[in-house]
Amino acid sequence: MTATVAAPAETDSAWLRRAGEVKARLRATAPARDRAGQLPVEEVGWLKEARLLGIFIPEWFGGGGATWTQVAEVVERIAQADASLAHVLLYHYFGSQAGLRGENGFVGADRARRIAAEQLLHGTVAQAAYPPLVVATQTADGFRLNGRKSFTTGAALGDVLLTWVQFDEGTVLGGVDVSGTLGTIHLDRGAPGLSFEDDWDNLGQRRTASGTTVFTDVPVRTADVIAYDVADSVRPDQLDVLYMYSGFAAIFTGIAAGALEEAGDYIRTKGRPWVETDHRSAGEDPLLLERYGQSWIEVQSAQALTHRAVEAVEAARVRGAELTWPQRAEAVTLTNAARVHAANVALSVTSGIFEVAGARASRLEHGLDRFWRDARTLSLHDPLRNKLVQIGDYALNGTAPTPGFYS
Repeated sequence: MTATVAAPAETDSAWLRRAGEVKARLRATAPARDRAGQLPVEEVGWLKEARLLGIFIPEWFGGGGATWTQVAEVVERIAQADASLAHVLLYHYFGSQAGLRGENGFVGADRARRIAAEQLLHGTVAQAAYPPLVVATQTADGFRLNGRKSFTTGAALGDVLLTWVQFDEGTVLGGVDVSGTLGTIHLDRGAPGLSFEDDWDNLGQRRTASGTTVFTDVPVRTADVIAYDVADSVRPDQLDVLYMYSGFAAIFTGIAAGALEEAGDYIRTKGRPWVETDHRSAGEDPLLLERYGQSWIEVQSAQALTHRAVEAVEAARVRGAELTWPQRAEAVTLTNAARVHAANVALSVTSGIFEVAGARASRLEHGLDRFWRDARTLSLHDPLRNKLVQIGDYALNGTAPTPGFYS
């Protein structure tokens, strides 16, 4: 399948309007929710009420048929108030495509139809790139899953899950021995033997449900296999990593924009001019205006490059099976560039807002610190310096990034 039908402009406008309404609800309680550190169960419910979970499902399966550009705009809007929820939502969007991307397994369109119709949240148990891996042992009627994986963002919140597995010795699917190869399997929430450990206690992104998922003899059917004998990347149109990294750029951009917006509101309503000046308000201080203006320019640059990268990913998605490796390499490089730049902007802006808002703005009740903590934590997902090396090698030597779980 190469492309979805473009959604009409009024639908796009409605999605952003509803995302803006959710953002307003999130912002009103963000500092208290961040300090509490609870799973965002209620907030996921707000996304469901806004009917935002099915927008990336193709229209012919009952979804909104959104482009990736439209999806990224929704993610950025949510990130302006709550980067944790935006992270969970990002993983939901591209994970909800499982079974629709030409996989060789047995889960197909019914899963996508359920997500769209019932507004189900998708969660992923990933980290497939390195051990320990969840082991799928074949049984007479399917498989038993055993193992544990950390950093399973959103899994504990998911109504439906996708888990990466390694097939045990002696596994045969489709008449092929797939022993030792990777695959993906669908599960429903509440599967027997499936549990989640509350061991995510990090500086930022505190409410992403990024703890450990444990599988203890979890039974699944053969019909629940989404894909098997999966290599790192066997086709150029496997785009999950591009969705993820361009989505990260959107989250970083949202963090920076949200931080600047809230700092501006604070300055206008609570800011005080420095006592050694004769300014009547903080907003009259040219030194403050200079710093705020510089941050505003940084945000604009992040938004512009992120939009360009997202458009490149959307173009790759539309090309589908006709996408070439050189075209993918260009999209990967733009995506990496946007992610690195947006991360740097987010770190700069979220630290700099205290210079313009003043000492009183550092009170925890205002919650401005959450923006920097979220940006700093998300920036460590995988080394950004490695992306700079890839970008430099591509720009200088024409070397395409090696396809894999991280590129």
